[in-house]
Amino acid sequence: MYIVDEIIDYLKEEQKENNFAYISCEVLKDFYSEEKLCNKNPNREFTQSKTKIVPQNIDTPDNRKKINTEVSLNFSSMSFEDLTQHVKNCNQCDLSTSRTNTVFGEGSINAELMLIGEGPGKDEDEQGRPFVGKSGQLLTKMLKAMGYDRSEVFIANIVKCRPPLNRNPHPDEADSCLPILLRQIEIIKPKVIILLGAVPLKHLLNKTGITRIHGEWHEFHGIKTLPTFHPAFLLRDSRQKKYAWSDLQKAMKVLGKTHQR
Repeated sequence: MYIVDEIIDYLKEEQKENNFAYISCEVLKDFYSEEKLCNKNPNREFTQSKTKIVPQNIDTPDNRKKINTEVSLNFSSMSFEDLTQHVKNCNQCDLSTSRTNTVFGEGSINAELMLIGEGPGKDEDEQGRPFVGKSGQLLTKMLKAMGYDRSEVFIANIVKCRPPLNRNPHPDEADSCLPILLRQIEIIKPKVIILLGAVPLKHLLNKTGITRIHGEWHEFHGIKTLPTFHPAFLLRDSRQKKYAWSDLQKAMKVLGKTHQR
C-alpha cells in the first residue's frame, strides 16, 4: 500500500530532534478515506493551506504559463543581488519571526550543478549559510567525491528561514519561498538539479516516496533533476550511503565527471 509507505518514509525524514511530525490532511485523507477527518477541527495545527505553485508533474502549457507568470510578477526583473537583499528583509511568512538569519544559499552563479535541500537548521540559522552543520560536512564530502568544491556548485533550500524545531516547512511557508527559488534557478540555469530528501521532492516535483523515487531522473523547467537522500538521513542510516552514491554517480555521468578513488 503506497500511502503507508509514504507515511513511513515521511516519518523517517522527520526523525531528527522533533517531538512531533507534520502530516498534511491530504495524506491523512488518503490513508483513512474520510473527508471529515480534516474538517472535524479546522483549527488543528496540521490543517493544510492551498499552495499557489502549480505541480510540476502536470506538464501542460497552461501550467507552465501560470508558473512563469508568478515568477515574472514578483521577481523576474530582480538581479541576484536584488534577490539576496529581498530575502534578507523578507517577512512573507511566520518563519521570519523566529529566525536569526535568512539563508539565501551560496555558491557559483554559473554553477552547472545545483543542490536543493529542505530548510536551514540550527547551525545554518546562526551562520546564515546552507549546510554547515553535520549534514553539511557530509554534503561537502559527497561533493568532493563527485569532483566538486562547494564554491563550484550552488546550494539552496526550499525555505530561507529555519522552521521551529527543525520541522519540515508547512505548505504556506514553502509557497512563500518557492518563487524566490524559481528565480534563483532561472538565473543560475544549472545543467543538473539534485533534490536532497523528501521535502524538495514534494514541493518541486509534487511527488512523495523518496525511498522509491531516489535515483530516477525527472525534469523541472526543462532541467534534468535527480532526487536522492538528504545527508541528515544518511547520517542516521549509513546503510543508505551506497544508494546515495549510486544516485550521485548518475549525475556525474551527465555532468561529465569521473570519480577518482
